[in-house]
Parts: sequence; structure tokens; C-alpha cells
Amino acid sequence: MKFNIQNKKILITGGADGLGKCLIDELINKNCNITCVDHDEEKLNNLNHKNIKKILCDLRNLNETENLLKKIEGEKYDILINNAGYEIGSLLKEVSMKDFIDNYNCNFFSHVMLTKAFVSSLSSRDGNTKIINMVSDTAFRAIPTRASYCSSKASFRNFVEAMRVELKIYNIDCITVTPPKLDTDFFKKIQYFGYLNKEKLPYSDSRPFYPTSKFAKQIIAGIENNKKYIWVFSITKIFLFINYLFPFIGDFMVEKLSTWKTIKEKLKTDNKI
Repeated sequence: MKFNIQNKKILITGGADGLGKCLIDELINKNCNITCVDHDEEKLNNLNHKNIKKILCDLRNLNETENLLKKIEGEKYDILINNAGYEIGSLLKEVSMKDFIDNYNCNFFSHVMLTKAFVSSLSSRDGNTKIINMVSDTAFRAIPTRASYCSSKASFRNFVEAMRVELKIYNIDCITVTPPKLDTDFFKKIQYFGYLNKEKLPYSDSRPFYPTSKFAKQIIAGIENNKKYIWVFSITKIFLFINYLFPFIGDFMVEKLSTWKTIKEKLKTDNKI
């Protein structure tokens, strides 16, 4: 039986831009009532629709996340969409612990806190609700200079896998979404990552961008069709399968990334290795 998403009450994080904004556009067409959480006040204010409630919150700050939970206390949502994401890439020796922790706060801890609050609010209800979780291909295979982001996403992926089974007792579906390389600011910004001596190094990624609006439609269709996993087949998925079977081949392929070669050459030039 299909899940009827019409008129549902939904909480989404990171909804003022990119994939989150495209999802909101689709949900508005379904006459949903949406609470959008985002840290970008300007983009948040650009969301103009009577069905959208806006909450300004920076999920990198757990105190702000705690205040968010207080603001939504007592609300009964049908769907939670853990969409917000944050990344700052750097060598481990160069990254500040604040930046490292910010990755975890936004990509992992804030989602755990919201999920716990969501589940607690449903404890006496008749379930039939869903939690949508955005993970990443890098949750399956980490790459150099992105350790904080990759490990935070891997932590979140494992959390979602545990919840997918655990939350069945409450009739709550936990859905894992693995976005492709989307044509959003988030993905375009990581075309330049790896902050070495505060200098941006080019990130080589020849994969074509996937239309964000198209993927948003696929996510909505996946929710309605009760999918547990939503993803797009690509060469990256082939690489991840090879890496799962033969990790040493994955290591070899990652070492051949032109970005990593550039970083190593610069480190040699700067006499750091």
C-alpha cells in the first residue's frame, strides 16, 4: 500500500536551499505543512508560502539545537527529514578541532537529537510515520582531506541502520537517501576543498551534475512507495562495491585522485613531508 504524503506535517532541516528547497517545492504541491530549519536567514526569509513555518537555527551549535527542540516541543510531525549538512575539508594536521566538531554536530549529533525528539513525540501515537535521512557516498568510503565529513556521515549512516530496525516497533520507517553529485551550492563548493595553509586546492571530479529537482521528485516517489533506500546508480556505486570487496583496491584508486596528488606535491614543495 502506498504512503499518502498529502497534507502531512513535516519538519525539514537545511530546507532553505539546494536539495532541501527542491523537496519543499515538491511537498508544497502535496499540500503539506512544513517547518523549515536553516542557518541562512536571508534564504530562509525567501521562503514565502502560507504552509511554511521558518525557524532560524545553526545545527553546528548544539546549544542552538537544544533551543530548537524547545521551540518544537509538543508538535506532532508525520515526517522528519534530516537533510542539513556541513563540510569543511582539510588535512588532519591543518584542521581545527572546532571545524572537526562542527562537522559532527551538524551531520550527526543534531540529527540524533531531532530523531530522538521525534520518536519520543510519537510514543503514544499510531506510527505510520517516516524519518528521511541524507547520508553520502563518502559514508561508505572516506577520502583524504575530508576525514571529518566522511566519518561524521559514516556515524550517521550506522545510526540510521540501527534505527531502521529499532523503530519498527513504533511503526516508524527510517529511510536512507544517498544523493548523487547534485547541481547545488553544497556540491559546487567542494569542487575546491582541502584547505592547506589556508590555500584552496582544486578538487577534481569529472562526474556530471545530477538535476536536484529531478532527485527531489525521486525522493518523494520513494517515500510514497515505501522505499527503504533511495539512490541513483552511478560509477561511484561501482567503485563502492569494489571497495567493499577489495579495500586495498579502493585505497589504490583513492591515491590516484588528482586532488590528492596535488596536495602531496605541495607538501613536498613546502618541505612538510
